[in-house]
Amino acid sequence: MPVELSVAHTLDRAVAALSDLERRQVPFATARALTSVAYAARDEVRKELPGRFTLRRPWVARGIAVEPAKKSKPAARVFSRDAFMVAQETGGPKPDARPIPVGRIAAVHKTRVVPLSQWVAPLLRRKNVFYRAGSVFERKGDRIAAVYLLRRQVSVAPRFGFAATVERVVADRFASSFAIALGRAMATAR
Repeated sequence: MPVELSVAHTLDRAVAALSDLERRQVPFATARALTSVAYAARDEVRKELPGRFTLRRPWVARGIAVEPAKKSKPAARVFSRDAFMVAQETGGPKPDARPIPVGRIAAVHKTRVVPLSQWVAPLLRRKNVFYRAGSVFERKGDRIAAVYLLRRQVSVAPRFGFAATVERVVADRFASSFAIALGRAMATAR
């Protein structure tokens, strides 16, 4: 789910007003600016994750990564290493649907990781737990309560906002990052 954006129109206007020495530094400055903005976009996406998702462990945020731009390849990529996040961005069916916790397990699931002993397979080994009609139930005395709904496919609403965040950061910061990178390149070129 990498986001690719073009800043060619911004560069064309900026390059037209440059001297010959400055023009030779443009590829280097472009790569530096693109990389800088890509890291800023990554940080912004990571910062917004807790407002959009319940994060129980840090690996989802760590999965938002950057491939830096190079002078020979002036393109930086911001992407998620986790394939399941594509459905969170675009919406639609979640390809790897899992059991949906309900009841007492749903309360645990909202704030922390469900312990292995409370997953479907270990629960089904207990005498008081059984499967019926797409759900896992637990019997306690005379009371029966659902603990998991089993669905082959779950529909996900788009809520990641990854592309919009990256586009906003690039639009806001590329011009100033390019000016700074070109200034640094010029300072070292003399």
